[in-house]
Amino acid sequence: MTDGITSPAPQRFFAAAWILGTWRAQRFMWSESACKLRGRALPSTRYAQALGAGERFVLHRGSWMGVLVPMVVFSQFVDVLMAQGMLHLAVPPGPPRWLAHAALLFASVWTVVWAVSLRSAMRHVDHVLGEHALTLAIGFKHLARIPLAAIADVQVIDHRAARGRQDWYDVHGLKPRDVTPVTCLDTPTLLIELLPGAAGAWRTVNGVRKPLRRWVAVYVDQPEPMCRALAVALPAPPIR
Repeated sequence: MTDGITSPAPQRFFAAAWILGTWRAQRFMWSESACKLRGRALPSTRYAQALGAGERFVLHRGSWMGVLVPMVVFSQFVDVLMAQGMLHLAVPPGPPRWLAHAALLFASVWTVVWAVSLRSAMRHVDHVLGEHALTLAIGFKHLARIPLAAIADVQVIDHRAARGRQDWYDVHGLKPRDVTPVTCLDTPTLLIELLPGAAGAWRTVNGVRKPLRRWVAVYVDQPEPMCRALAVALPAPPIR
């Protein structure tokens, strides 16, 4: 069940937690791409199942996610080949040139693996609305658990109302410092307001615990159905 996800303990040694979280993210990234290439069960599928039961809201159609892999792969065949040629001309022969070529090649492969694994994870990991809590997940990187009792309000972000130099922060009367974005590359589409204190709510980035501000902005393909489902699921306010 979603409620079975336990809150991570506060890290006493932030640097060690960051290194461990980064290593875990890299392991997930390379495993996802390798399994996708070999046609095996994806780590993102198992990860999504571990988020528990509930109504799911997908993240399949983000504009960035739709063009990410083709754009990255195309850049490797153009920009990286040009860079390799420039290195061959600019760097003296010998070990320095070999190391430079190897470093650039690794960076190119890493970028393709990152794009493929990110797009795959985004297509298999969903947000989950459980009986007592909302779990927000963006691939392997972002994870947030918000008890329904800690949510004050939810609304769809109105990007169409922006005019001139306005952005959605201005439309909703918010400051970026008051908002926690739970998204990767795509612009958030749903805005969740938390109650003061937001008891039991938490989030992690690469497994490292991060603070939650009063407002949480998250991307979902169809924000209207998720907004309606959340509004129905929220507990009724106490009668005074």
